[in-house]
Amino acid sequence: MKTDRQLSFTATFGTETTLLNFLEIALGKRAIVNSGLASGGFFTGKRQSRDDSHLIGFRPDVPVDAKPRLQLYFRHTQRHYRLYVRTAGDYYGKCLSMSDNGLLGAFPSDDSNIFALRDERGNMLTLDTIKSESLSIYLQPKESGLLHQHKEHDSTYLYVADKGGSPLAFNLHILERNAPYVSSPDEV
Repeated sequence: MKTDRQLSFTATFGTETTLLNFLEIALGKRAIVNSGLASGGFFTGKRQSRDDSHLIGFRPDVPVDAKPRLQLYFRHTQRHYRLYVRTAGDYYGKCLSMSDNGLLGAFPSDDSNIFALRDERGNMLTLDTIKSESLSIYLQPKESGLLHQHKEHDSTYLYVADKGGSPLAFNLHILERNAPYVSSPDEV
């Protein structure tokens, strides 16, 4: 039986036709969303702002490779994968995980989501079943639906979400198989 390290790998992560990255990287600036939504009634109060820079989003208006693709460490754990960011910058070492409102982004590794990697037929993939270095996969957070493109009602950005939309295929290019944790390079 193979160890978690033997089933772990690093890969670039993107889509075939649209730039996919953290919104801050894709936009080249912070992704601030100003929302006029409040409790309702006669006076709704001051517009609220939130910073979505750490969320994964799309830039369909620019070439797919206008920015470097995300680099992730796919850490195997009990038939699923925890996705650690290996792209240099502010999000390095954080995990891709789902926000409280179902959007994919960079979050601390504590309590981060684990994901099933699935092929076009819905079969679960592990590094053992992946034979080529480049492939198309679907991501499914544990106990949720497949990830898809999503538009929030109060934002101009396109996000990745688990809200039940049409599944989105992601492209992987495996850079290293049998990859250890950064902090445990001698792991077996």
